[in-house]
Amino acid sequence: MLPSTNALTTDLRSVYRASEARAARLRLLIQVSRDLAAAGEAGLDAALNLAAHRAALFAGFAEGALRRQDDASPPDAMLIPLDALSARGETGRRLEFRSRLNAEALDSEEDAEALRLLIEMIEARLIIALEQRNREDLLARLAQRERQLEEVLSEVVRGQELERRAISADLHDGVAQQIAALHRRLELLQLDLPADGQARLSAEVGGLIDIARLTVSDLRRLIAGLRPTALDDLGVVAALREEARRLEAGGHTVAIRTRNMQRLPDWLETLIFRVGQEGLNNAAKHAAGSAVELDLVVDEAAGAMILTIDSAGGHGRGAETPSGTRFGLEIMRERLAAVAGRLEAGPLGDGFRIRAVVPVTGT
Repeated sequence: MLPSTNALTTDLRSVYRASEARAARLRLLIQVSRDLAAAGEAGLDAALNLAAHRAALFAGFAEGALRRQDDASPPDAMLIPLDALSARGETGRRLEFRSRLNAEALDSEEDAEALRLLIEMIEARLIIALEQRNREDLLARLAQRERQLEEVLSEVVRGQELERRAISADLHDGVAQQIAALHRRLELLQLDLPADGQARLSAEVGGLIDIARLTVSDLRRLIAGLRPTALDDLGVVAALREEARRLEAGGHTVAIRTRNMQRLPDWLETLIFRVGQEGLNNAAKHAAGSAVELDLVVDEAAGAMILTIDSAGGHGRGAETPSGTRFGLEIMRERLAAVAGRLEAGPLGDGFRIRAVVPVTGT
């Protein structure tokens, strides 16, 4: 038997109303989702409270908002705990719906499911905001630790350099002056020796003069290397060029190349200079007469300063400690390890390469 026209019309109206209700629920969910996703930090509270208000209206209440656990609530309020948010460490937040308008608003499972999704959206956005704050707090603490570490390292380096400066002054004013005086008196003594029959004695005194002259020269070089004024006045590149001139005076050829260089924090310039100085000294000690190339570059993409020292040719290479490791290389490794840097060293063709990598941030 076919249904009557009135029954068919009633069924169509029910289907239409159900379809309209589904569309309305979907529009509400999409709008709330978009509003919450688009909300920045400044407008997040307003977006969350608007979403809570819409959820309250959908549930048949006149008002809805986010509340704290200790906020007073009317007896007829609907309180919805945010358990997932609490599990992540932010306790005491809840949704509160006030002033019930329609007790039959949630008359279907679909309505109840839509309300559950609205609440999950609000809670998820709160969780995202909490994780962002936690991440920002962590980054801020890491930045603070980095600044503190840099300050500590700067103090350590400054203390070491002050100690070097004090040693340099003591050597200059004490031992160097005494040996220079000894050198001068030996020269005067040689002039006073009789010309006849004293050739052997004169030769012995001449030998002592040569030793004194060499000692004075070595001391002056040591004093200059302890704390070169160029490092403070002109920076690490100028100080390394000064070291290169000393190496050239000893029979080496030295080429220095720099890229993207600028003045750096004192502790970092001192660190780079000490590593470069030790690398040049390594070439002087273990490869007399070699050709040395020093390359210093700030690699912004890698976030690092890279110092490379290549020495080729020369003679005398291979003078190592019994353990097979150059003592100078170990000094460089220790300096670099203090700032999470690294040292690569090893044979390169007929020479030797030293490559130091120092992380740099915000220099």
